[in-house]
Amino acid sequence: MTSFVRSRDTLEHEGVYIGGWSLRNALLPKKTNGLHDSSEDRVQNSTLIETEWTKSEERALMRKLDFRVLFPCCIVYFLAYLDRANLGNVKILQKGKPSSLEESLGLKGNQFNWAVSITYFAVTAGLIPSNLLMKKISAKRFFPIVMVLWGIIVMSIAACKNASGLFAARFFLGLPEAGVAEVPCCIMYFSFWYKPSERAFRIAVFHSANALASAVSGFLAIAINNLNDKRGLHSWQWVFIIEGALPIILAGPVYLILLTFPEDSKGLSERERYIAINRFGRGATRKTDLTWDWPAFYRIFSRPSTYVFFISYVSLCIVAVAQATFLPTILATFLKFPILKSNLYTAICNLTIIPIYWIWGTHSDWTRERMWHYLFPISCAIPCYAVWTYVSSHPHSNGISTISLYGMAFLGQMVLVSQPIVLSYRSSTLYGAAEQAVGGAAAIASLSIASIIGPQMYPNKDAPRYLNGFTGTCALLAVCIISYLTIPLWLLREAKIRKHKTGHAIPLQAMEDAEHSQVSAAAMARIHEINALEESSAAKIADFDGVEKDEKHAHHAETPREVV
Repeated sequence: MTSFVRSRDTLEHEGVYIGGWSLRNALLPKKTNGLHDSSEDRVQNSTLIETEWTKSEERALMRKLDFRVLFPCCIVYFLAYLDRANLGNVKILQKGKPSSLEESLGLKGNQFNWAVSITYFAVTAGLIPSNLLMKKISAKRFFPIVMVLWGIIVMSIAACKNASGLFAARFFLGLPEAGVAEVPCCIMYFSFWYKPSERAFRIAVFHSANALASAVSGFLAIAINNLNDKRGLHSWQWVFIIEGALPIILAGPVYLILLTFPEDSKGLSERERYIAINRFGRGATRKTDLTWDWPAFYRIFSRPSTYVFFISYVSLCIVAVAQATFLPTILATFLKFPILKSNLYTAICNLTIIPIYWIWGTHSDWTRERMWHYLFPISCAIPCYAVWTYVSSHPHSNGISTISLYGMAFLGQMVLVSQPIVLSYRSSTLYGAAEQAVGGAAAIASLSIASIIGPQMYPNKDAPRYLNGFTGTCALLAVCIISYLTIPLWLLREAKIRKHKTGHAIPLQAMEDAEHSQVSAAAMARIHEINALEESSAAKIADFDGVEKDEKHAHHAETPREVV
């Protein structure tokens, strides 16, 4: 362990983030001379230019970024997840009646499960292209465009007449949602604006939007159920129409709030842009970075850490997606709650997890710790599925009350709290926009693939006990924990190999990108001077043109017309 720490500290001073397993640092941050001295801080400060702004200026900038970057992204994700989560709530509306979704469309066997999964084939294919497109046209334009597109498609689901129509609509829904529903563009967008030590809390707040969306979707389903057969439409059709209209309506306000990039955003002053650009160290994501780089693509997929992150995160996400989709069904079928209570109790679970998201992400950023903040919530979720597995295999002799089994669902929800932590960790180990685009999409592909597999965890044929789903979930959580524990070892090995081959632990392209990004105070002053001169010259030319036009007009007025 001593050898690992020594090697890690040496490499992190060059700007490469490794991480570790210190339990002490999971509770309290490591400080030296009163300042944070964690792995993230060493990486962040290793190549940072001398700060020429005050902490109050940076805090003021952060408040503006939280309103103009984080807040609109939360709106986008809330709406995207609302449209994604509604199938789980819609499935049990009017259950067993001709006006239910399954009866109306003639869904048989596991067709509903595939209706959920099919979206994510399109999403998976669109992950990297969506990241590249967002970098090309900026989030300010990208997000409103996809909001309108997915809103139209969601509303069109209300017109489906059979399973084929539902499959087609759900597949095409995945194309605009590729950059939003699976969060890669938002995580990449955050990397332009927030330092690694600031991301866990922001990603946690961002991710809490999905819990809020799941809760709101449940309440909406309860309310909209009263519209059944109004104007000749079933309640499930009203759900898609109303929830599909929301992103179309809100696309305009989101466009007005969002910023583009630190280098060119008109929503910031020159001083704020200067701070936003220069508060990052080497390896940060920049607009000036290469948008696409084949060597970066090969680098990412030649690193073992890419696959270890993938295995751990996909295991977690299968559990999270299956739970988000089928918790209302589990409560209604396995625990025998009425339909109204199943939707209501699901909403309560989702609302309860929101403050935990925020507190856990804040503590992770405060301590700069990304290992145990990921593993502890997952460990909390294991008892939930272990107890459900036991009850499922001993249905008549378990002695556990139904309300106690429902209480275990709150522990199961803890897997959601881990997601922002792993995304923050992964984002900190990618250097430059090209790596963020490829590596971020590769990590988020875990969630996309999990969204294909997760809905298959609880098929109708396994109802009402779902023993296979509960047992499989326990196994997935174990794989998730074991694989994640090895990540610092893989990151250290990769940095050592780069150091041996090139003399630098950080990728050479990240060093080159950094050379073109930061702006010194002297250079910024010169830019201001040039801008002022250009504006002055333009004003003088405009004044001269105005005078010249006035003289011509006066001369024309004074010249008598020729008499014919």
